[in-house]
Amino acid sequence: MINAFVLKPKEDEGLKALEAVPAEVPAGCVLWVDAQAPTGDEMEALRARFDLDHYSVEDVLHGGQRPKVEEYGTYTFSVVHLPVADGGKFKVSELFVFFSDRWFVTVHPQRSEALDEVRKRLVARGLSPLSKVPSPDLLYYVFLDFAVDMFYPLLDVVEDDLDALEKRIVGTFRARRRRVEKVTSAMAMMGGVKEKLMVLRRTLAPIRDMLGMIMRGAVPHIKDSSLRNFRDVYDHSFQLIETIDAYRDRASDVRDLHISLVAASTDNIVKVLTIVVTIISPLSLLAGVYGMNFTPGFYEPGSGTAYGFYAMMAGMGALAVGMAYVFRRIGWI
Repeated sequence: MINAFVLKPKEDEGLKALEAVPAEVPAGCVLWVDAQAPTGDEMEALRARFDLDHYSVEDVLHGGQRPKVEEYGTYTFSVVHLPVADGGKFKVSELFVFFSDRWFVTVHPQRSEALDEVRKRLVARGLSPLSKVPSPDLLYYVFLDFAVDMFYPLLDVVEDDLDALEKRIVGTFRARRRRVEKVTSAMAMMGGVKEKLMVLRRTLAPIRDMLGMIMRGAVPHIKDSSLRNFRDVYDHSFQLIETIDAYRDRASDVRDLHISLVAASTDNIVKVLTIVVTIISPLSLLAGVYGMNFTPGFYEPGSGTAYGFYAMMAGMGALAVGMAYVFRRIGWI
C-alpha cells in the first residue's frame, strides 16, 4: 500500500493527501511517499519514479539491514531501526528512508507507530517550530527524533522489571517453601531483562553512530543549518546508551546478589547439617557402647535396674541440649 502526501510551506495547510503521485513537485513543497509492505511491482514503480539504485532497493526487499546512511548520488538512503514491545519481549522494526532535496520516501514492512505519530504532528503543525519551509532533511530529523524517543518508555519497562526482580530474589530466600521453583523463575526473569537490554543497545548504538556521521557533515542532502536540530537527537542517543549501560550494571549487581544469597543459603544448610552431625555423633557412640555384648561378669552401668534405660535416654538428651547451648554461646547457631 502506497500513500503520497505533499508538505506545503503554509502551516495551516499541513499535509495534503494526493490521489496520484505528481510528475513534478511544486516549488517550496516536499513530496512524501509512504509505502507499507509494498509488493515487488510497487517497489519497481518507486524505483522507476525516483530513479532509485537497485542496490538500495535490494536492501529493502531482503531486509535484515544494519542501521546506516549511504549516499547514492542524487539521493541518500538510510536504514532506521525502531524498537517495538511485543508482549514481554522487545523486537526491532525496520524503516527504510530515501530522500533528496525535493522528495522523501519511507518504506516499512508493517504498520509503524512512529510514522503514525509523525503524520499526526505534520498534519497538526507541519514542521513548526523547526521551520516554516518544509525540507526533506528536517523531515528526516523528525523521524529520527521519534525513533530515539521510542526508547524511553521501553527503558521504563526495564527499570520496573529490575525493581521487581530485586524484590523477587530477596523474597525467594526468605521463604522456605517452593524455593527451587522461585529461584528458577527469578533466573528466567533475569535472563529476560538482560535480553531486553541487549536488544535496546544493539538497536540504538548504530543509530548513535549514524547521527555522529550526520553531525560531522558527512551525509549529503542535509543542510548545515539543520545540524543543530540533529544535535538534540544525538545527545538523546548518548543519554539513552548511558542509561542502558547503567541498567546492565544494575542487572549484573542483581545477579551477584542472587549468587551471594545462593552461597549464603548453601553455607547455612551445610552449617546446620554439620551441627546436627556433631550433636548426633557422641549420642551414636553411647548407643553403640550400650548396644555391644561383653564377656560374662561385666555389665553396663545401670543395666541392673529397671530405670537404667530411661536414665540413659535422659543423659543423652541432656548431652544434646548442652552441646546445642554451647554452640549457641559461641555463635555457631
